[in-house]
Amino acid sequence: MYLCPQPKNIELKKGMLYFPVKSMPEIVKKITPELSQKESYRINIDENGVLIEGADDTGIYYGELTLKQLMLNYRGCLPYMYLYDEPEFLYRGFMIDSCRHFFTVDEIKKMIDGAAYFKLNKFHFHLSDDQGFRIEIKSYPKLTTVGSVRPSSNFGRGENDNNPYGGYYTKEELKEIVAYCKERHIEVIPEFDFPGHTTAVLAAYPELSCTGEEIQPKTTAGIFKDILCAGNPESLKLVFAVLDELCEIFTGEYIHIGGDEAPKTRWCECDKCKEKLNELGLVNMDQLQGYLANEAAAYLKKKGKKAICWNEAIKGGNVEKDNITVALWRDKTKASIEWANGGNPLIAECFTPYYVDYPYGMHPLKSVYMFEPRKLRGLTSLGGAAVIGVESPIWTEYVTSFEKMTYLCFPRWLAVAETGWNNVNKKGYAKFIKTAEFFCDILKGMGITPAPKEDWDILPQSRLKETVGFFSNTLSKSAVKQFFGKADK
Repeated sequence: MYLCPQPKNIELKKGMLYFPVKSMPEIVKKITPELSQKESYRINIDENGVLIEGADDTGIYYGELTLKQLMLNYRGCLPYMYLYDEPEFLYRGFMIDSCRHFFTVDEIKKMIDGAAYFKLNKFHFHLSDDQGFRIEIKSYPKLTTVGSVRPSSNFGRGENDNNPYGGYYTKEELKEIVAYCKERHIEVIPEFDFPGHTTAVLAAYPELSCTGEEIQPKTTAGIFKDILCAGNPESLKLVFAVLDELCEIFTGEYIHIGGDEAPKTRWCECDKCKEKLNELGLVNMDQLQGYLANEAAAYLKKKGKKAICWNEAIKGGNVEKDNITVALWRDKTKASIEWANGGNPLIAECFTPYYVDYPYGMHPLKSVYMFEPRKLRGLTSLGGAAVIGVESPIWTEYVTSFEKMTYLCFPRWLAVAETGWNNVNKKGYAKFIKTAEFFCDILKGMGITPAPKEDWDILPQSRLKETVGFFSNTLSKSAVKQFFGKADK
């Protein structure tokens, strides 16, 4: 029997429930208060039909998903059984970057369908970056009229397109995606990334940079010195205006405020930033970034929202723990581990192995499947308990097509879903491989093209060759330095 994620408990009984092929058996659904764990459910199949009980509407929905998977395993019948299930983590996320390369609403919906089928429940939508601003903002229209279009694309791997590249989602399109996700019990978490990765914002409003010089959205990958000026009060005015409009569109609990890869070179040269640092009595520019995160989180709290930020935002040590969740991707300072060990919420979004835009030779399927977020080095028992979930991103500097995106994400997102739903005691890679094969055939029928099995776990010598080939064909010398943490921060 192939199910993904694997349920917590299945008890098979004697007997089979028969029903007409290509039809559903008789199903009774009800909310059961004694199921206290959010999103939990149980299924009972006997001669009377199918009973699905859920702790809440989401539990009922997940019970129906499991039933649909069960019916793929049998034809016109189901074995009598009792099944109980509950998630290990209430945050089970996937992220799509539409900034470097833009994907249509229909393509995004197909990715949502694939993720939802395996009970992933948080869609982190990366909508602003150096290479394009992708959200219609009425109060700052140049963010899309100017900031959504870069003059060319030069990311490597043979992509050297001298034509302008643009695209953005209207408010109505974003609301359509939110509604589509709601039907699938998925929360959409938009990301407005600042103060770094804001070249597209500064192209639209150059007066918000430290230099005030004209700039264009970036055409390559990398980390760039021009970031939002922390000393200019107009910067936070724009931030708050964008957050206002995001809160109108996105109805969920969280808004992502970015905070990664923000070099402080310009701030250290900027009189306004230095004045702001002194005015606030801060020690360094990392704390000035912490101040910006605090201001955004406090603003969101007034609107009934919580903030998520990348782990670099807490480097200064002054980020207020109230209303902020940290997403850990890579942190040599261990600040995020200390954050979790203090009992503060942490999402494990670790570069190795959860960044699925890298080749299978670098992040093979087995590594994704075996990753244990509560066993990160340095975590105490309190820190492990503070890990609220997992998330896997697909960054799209080198992902130019929907087919390439689906190849990289599937079946790796099935492995992420297993970790989001089950702890290490329920894992068995040999069984998972067969399950992944089974569901990859199902995904093809949904318009998704998973990687073929021979690519999932290639031999070590081939892994090295594939990894070296990836970097030699994609990254410039400066970008390689940035990747290994040697760039100017």
